[in-house]
Amino acid sequence: MNKKKYSQVNQTLINQERFPFLTEKILQQSFFIAYDRNEKIVSQAKKMSHLFILLTGKARIIQQKPNGKNLILQFLEPGDFIGELTVVKAEETPKDVIAIGSVNCLAIPLSVVEDDLMTGADFPKFIAKYIGEKLLLRMEHFSNAQTFELKYRLAALLIEVAVNEQYSENNTQIADYLGVSYRHLTHTFKFLRENGYIEKNQAGYLIHPTKLRQLINEGNEA
Repeated sequence: MNKKKYSQVNQTLINQERFPFLTEKILQQSFFIAYDRNEKIVSQAKKMSHLFILLTGKARIIQQKPNGKNLILQFLEPGDFIGELTVVKAEETPKDVIAIGSVNCLAIPLSVVEDDLMTGADFPKFIAKYIGEKLLLRMEHFSNAQTFELKYRLAALLIEVAVNEQYSENNTQIADYLGVSYRHLTHTFKFLRENGYIEKNQAGYLIHPTKLRQLINEGNEA
């Protein structure tokens, strides 16, 4: 983890048109934090202290079950928040959020969020809209599980989570996330590999995004 003040980093990473609440006052009280692959951005064992905005890279949200099993709840991409449910008092104990590849975040102290952002009218509306949109995406995820063949859903997920066209996820967790058996997932990976959509390598799979998108389009047209 590499933590820097706003004045010490490339400020072009901030899209103030997308996040109009990020005024100079807010940014001067915030931090840029860089995380390495598989490094925890948030830990379930620690109380949240910041609201994060994912600026570059990807991450996964993991829930640790009492039986020791780790479940993937969601994947995050640039523009996503981490800790928004804590901000609106909907969640006291956070989930683990783990970097997929290198990740850069803007970290806004919760005290700043509560004293400056939540006291105005614009930010609460912004965060409510964001939470609503993520809920709709989650509903779509479950709907697709019932209507689309696994090969199409897996193709979309490979594009979503791959870093530099490299997929290296835990397939036991991915099977749970997609709601299928590990055996079914393995057979689908075999189909994709034998038909030239992906290539097996030491780290997992090298994906071919153009071919995978063609496959997804076939599923949408079927």
